[in-house]
Amino acid sequence: MQLILASAFLFAVAAGAGNSSSDEAIASAVGYLLSCQNQDGGFGADPESDSDIKATSLAAIALAAAGENLSSLAVNGTNPLQYLVKKQEELDNMSNVEAQVGRYVVALASGGLDPGDINGRDYLEILKGYSQPNGELGKENYIWDDAWILMALSACNMSQSDEVKGALDHLKGLQTAKGGWGWTGGAKGEDPDTTGIILCALISGGENASSDSVKKGLLYLSSEQNADGGFSSLGSNAATDGWAILAITAAGQNPADWKVGSADPVQHLLGLQQENGAFWWKSDSEGMSFEWTANAILALTGGKLPPVIYGQNS
Repeated sequence: MQLILASAFLFAVAAGAGNSSSDEAIASAVGYLLSCQNQDGGFGADPESDSDIKATSLAAIALAAAGENLSSLAVNGTNPLQYLVKKQEELDNMSNVEAQVGRYVVALASGGLDPGDINGRDYLEILKGYSQPNGELGKENYIWDDAWILMALSACNMSQSDEVKGALDHLKGLQTAKGGWGWTGGAKGEDPDTTGIILCALISGGENASSDSVKKGLLYLSSEQNADGGFSSLGSNAATDGWAILAITAAGQNPADWKVGSADPVQHLLGLQQENGAFWWKSDSEGMSFEWTANAILALTGGKLPPVIYGQNS
């Protein structure tokens, strides 16, 4: 566990960021993620878990958005980027491999690595190979992989490619009558989590924030906002708050202005943070707190997905 590095980072943030509740929350959340780093340089889903590609990719993306130099976060001589490169073959055996590869590439680009040459493997070509003639990216009846692949292509500075243009048209064609998207891509069953990540993906791929598709998506999100300022028909939670905040920010709006009375999504999300820095799904339910914490860092920093475009200044 990286307790020394976590303490150093907390001190640095506190010294330069003022006293806002968001700054303190981000520093605490970063400290929690660093406490989940293992002796192999990778991250596990909690401080007691073994490292894996998904957790390490999520951590890399969030820490990069928080301004961390991933190359400096080495344990026993191995940093998170080196861990990801070393373990790349494990991707082939993971479920939903297309989404996993998309997230992996976003993480690599976030750390400044060239996804076109990772141990001789060209992830640009792999990503482009997921593109179907109808513009779909990845498998049928599941559009989270479309979102991650689209964001990965954007992270590789490929937003002008035919694959990205086709994906934009395909995803916009799956928008429901209510303005949202469902995880299967069907005409019904929209949900705010899927809508949030799709809006992030569309905008990363070049969709104008003032387009009808984005406007309709934001209107749908507003219909899912609750009296406590948070989001989700399942009851406000950190997972949905994070995706909604990221989508709102990507569209050029301030999520703190999305008020219901005096409540807003940022304050609701902050209320779900625990003393150890982790964000729980709900106040009485931990859920996949590592993932919610990583997303919360992205959301609270005002970040975007992907946080870095390879070959451009961040």
